[in-house]
Amino acid sequence: MKILQLLESIIDTGKAPQLLQREINVLEVSNLWLELAYRYDVMEETQILLNYVEDADLKAVLQLGIKRLNKQINMLEQWMKDYAIPTANRHRAVVADAVKPEVVTDKYIFLRIFSGIQSFLSIHINAFIQAPSPKLREVFREFLLEEIGIYDKIIEYGKLKNWISEPPAFRV
Repeated sequence: MKILQLLESIIDTGKAPQLLQREINVLEVSNLWLELAYRYDVMEETQILLNYVEDADLKAVLQLGIKRLNKQINMLEQWMKDYAIPTANRHRAVVADAVKPEVVTDKYIFLRIFSGIQSFLSIHINAFIQAPSPKLREVFREFLLEEIGIYDKIIEYGKLKNWISEPPAFRV
């Protein structure tokens, strides 16, 4: 797949957006748009939740997540620009709140982030399945594999902090 992606990238170098638009289908455009829109939402929520984190480890996890999101947002925005695809509205860049409601615990914040990662897995799988373009399929594959790696690490982190409820062991 890397060879096809490289070949397609070489062929596309210097092409106008109108010519590039003929190379992708409506599902691919939709998936690019959704991947970017969801990242905008997750970025805003993560920035809000970061204001309430007390656990230093969790704060570092969220900051790494923000860094990864920014990298992916920039990549997706470049794709949108190259193909002249209108983007979703980007949310505010910095979110600060001085009040800490008692219900916003580190466990709550972790579980919100954890469920977001779980949701993103199916989004990446669908985008990958629906992309006939090798270079776009490679982007979605990279997102999926990165998300799987993050999921694997975050679930172990949640178990370590006792923030994930594990089903009881089955004993006869």
